[in-house]
Amino acid sequence: MTKSLYLFVTSDRPDQYLNPILHCLQDENPSEVVFLGVKNRPGNDISSSAKLVRENVELLLSSLASGKYKYFTGIKKGKEDDLHKYYPLDRLATISEKYASAKARKVSWLDKEIDYFKLREELARIHKTEPKSIFDVSAVSKSYLGDIFAIGVVEGIDNICTFNLNRSANFDEPWKSLFHELDFRKPGNKGYDYVNLTKTHIYDKCTKSILIRQPSLVLSLLVAIALLITLIVTSFVFGSTNWFVLIISGIATIASVLSFYFIFFPPRR
Repeated sequence: MTKSLYLFVTSDRPDQYLNPILHCLQDENPSEVVFLGVKNRPGNDISSSAKLVRENVELLLSSLASGKYKYFTGIKKGKEDDLHKYYPLDRLATISEKYASAKARKVSWLDKEIDYFKLREELARIHKTEPKSIFDVSAVSKSYLGDIFAIGVVEGIDNICTFNLNRSANFDEPWKSLFHELDFRKPGNKGYDYVNLTKTHIYDKCTKSILIRQPSLVLSLLVAIALLITLIVTSFVFGSTNWFVLIISGIATIASVLSFYFIFFPPRR
């Protein structure tokens, strides 16, 4: 079964995407890394092109694999720093190898744009066909983080994750906020946490309160159909005015009404 990492994109700056990608390549073994851009969102909050973000992340990864750090923002935008100025040669060789190894992984890197008004349908489709896939919101702006969680609750998506630094971001030396400085690869506190935001008591209770899955609409319809078939059979056997037939008829009618009621009026807890 396909397991992909889906990253919602906002800013062009690649650092915030590279960290969760490297974590997942190391611990989750995805077959695809997919950058998701959401277009046509109401308001003036314009997200970056998914293709541009993917290209920037690949460029940063290549730069780090060669022992350099490429800038994508600020006054140094477009320039590179040689990391040998900041690390001993043996340490730099280890760092470069880590990124070169990630770059060489046989994982597809893709980008995709989704219309805001079709976001629910697309995420539901992905979750249905790839239930183990991860939705990463590390770079998501607050303006539509709520939309993603609302979809997650209704569709039962239980793998919405974020990459949290356990230290302040270093904007003067940004390479010190990257994966090689955060992943200690030993027991104890690391420089980051990769958190599944859906693994909370409240989120779990909310997903269980949605009628679309509880009680099952399909199950209730099947029960109603079974009762109707029973009614037809017993009518032939006992006659339409027999008390047993009347009871079955009443139960079948109630089941049919409840099935349609649950479609339009989901119960709330």
